Amino acid sequence: MRRVLAVLLAVAASLTPAAIPHPAAAQATPEEAAQAFFDGLSRLRWAQVSEQMHTEALAEFHLISRQLVESLRGDSILIQLYDASLEEWESWSPREVFERSMTGLTRYARGLMESQVMTDFRVLGTVAEGDTIRHVVYRETTDHMGTVIEAAPTTTLVLEDGVWRVRENAELAVLRIALRGIPIGR
Repeated sequence: MRRVLAVLLAVAASLTPAAIPHPAAAQATPEEAAQAFFDGLSRLRWAQVSEQMHTEALAEFHLISRQLVESLRGDSILIQLYDASLEEWESWSPREVFERSMTGLTRYARGLMESQVMTDFRVLGTVAEGDTIRHVVYRETTDHMGTVIEAAPTTTLVLEDGVWRVRENAELAVLRIALRGIPIGR
């Protein structure tokens, strides 16, 4: 028994952290990654959404946030949108900036966020573009006060460090525009 335990401990000690698979890094198909993004979006679970986003997409939100913080209304943005100081804001990663921006946006653009909650997303298929880009076609159905609106747009995913990440889609474009126009006093 001691010999088995010693062998197991030796094997465990020889494993580097990189050799141990991380559950979040489990490879998902582009369709699964897109669906996880949409599921998070429709539930306003910003950490789940950001986990599926490409670093370049997160960097775009970080840039918009930086522009807001450095604008004439920067103090109001820091207080009302982020409830943070400039020093705190500067310590956040692009992922944290996105998540905190969307949480703040949820407070100020309630109708926009509620429309996301009332939208159903269903992945229809994928079109490959080379080895590292996939365009996922999805059906988006929104019930807006009894009027049903349907569309079949695409979302572009890019392979990043072996994981499919959402780089661009219509929802991210709307969220970037909404963040730029957030109605906070001067």
